[in-house]
Amino acid sequence: MLATATLSALGLAAWHHAGWPLLLRRLSRQAPPVPAPLAEAALPLVTVVMPAHNEAEFIVAKLRNLAALDYPRDRLRVVVACDGCSDATVELAREALAGLELHAEVRDLRPNRGKLAVLNETISGITEGVVALSDVSAMLPPDALRLAAAHFADPKLGAVGGTYLLSRPGSAGEAAYWRYQVAVKRGEAALGAPLGLHGAFWCFRREAWAPLEADTINDDFIMPLRMHLAGWRIAYDEAIGVVEAEVANPALETRRRRRIAAGNAQQLVRLAALLHPRQGGVALAFASGKALRVAMPFLLGFAVLGSVLLAPGSLFFAGLAACEALGIGLALLGAICGEKAPKPLAVLRYLAFGHLASAFGVARYLLSMGQTQQPWRRAMAPA
Repeated sequence: MLATATLSALGLAAWHHAGWPLLLRRLSRQAPPVPAPLAEAALPLVTVVMPAHNEAEFIVAKLRNLAALDYPRDRLRVVVACDGCSDATVELAREALAGLELHAEVRDLRPNRGKLAVLNETISGITEGVVALSDVSAMLPPDALRLAAAHFADPKLGAVGGTYLLSRPGSAGEAAYWRYQVAVKRGEAALGAPLGLHGAFWCFRREAWAPLEADTINDDFIMPLRMHLAGWRIAYDEAIGVVEAEVANPALETRRRRRIAAGNAQQLVRLAALLHPRQGGVALAFASGKALRVAMPFLLGFAVLGSVLLAPGSLFFAGLAACEALGIGLALLGAICGEKAPKPLAVLRYLAFGHLASAFGVARYLLSMGQTQQPWRRAMAPA
């Protein structure tokens, strides 16, 4: 029984890390149809909503970026929802807007209430058109809104998202991870719907939106997938390349991975309907990607433990245990080498420490279920 369970864990790990990505890569070769550009008169009203907490470093550049978008000014609105900022975000935003041709407002919301509370309050006040959510540190290409608007010519489309690009990856592992995530989104879209959209920039039809629970962790995943469950189509457009200006350091990346892992665990609970066979390819994607990602740190830990326990009586499991020990050793070596680590070691270190961070994130979510979400802080802030 131990041998069967150990091999099953290793098989699931192999599928998640190799088999599933290979399938997605094959599927991603099927390029989705590109919608025709809309005539000027047919472009919808777009309201860009940006929740912000202590974004003084990026807020001016972001507003200038929005002012440079190629979109009719009479159909573009911007809401900067500042949530209990303790830095100069509000003042800098208002000063920047004074010199920009942009129909925008800055809301100084106090006290700090959390991102989801801000989103629910702000979006509830929008009554028509398309809503675009964007991170303050994410810079949009000039044609972002026109490309996104073209998708809404389909009355069944609920949401569309763009591609996430890094201006400067914090590490080789982070660069490889996000290249993989882009390929995943492309393959998922070919299966029926991308599982979540990059929070840096995505748009949705206002009528497709419904408020989320205040303790929602990954709103850019749960919100579009609930739209999918409600019957709306979700699209992914690689032509919309959104550049992340913030550079992640190891501490920031670890906190992000823990948060993402906690969000993945929450998604399994709140979107369990996606596992139903009637969801077709989306069910396969949710099980192979998100569900196994939650379980993976524990499956890998069990596989290592099982191999070690079975090694004394089996050359096969002794070989497996040796390979696992080598992999762990190389990941540790990559950590010791730091920025000087060769790319293969850097990627292996990123993968191994990502799973470790995921284990902490999942455990933290399970232990905190039922608790009220804490007010947010910038990811760069001390834990």
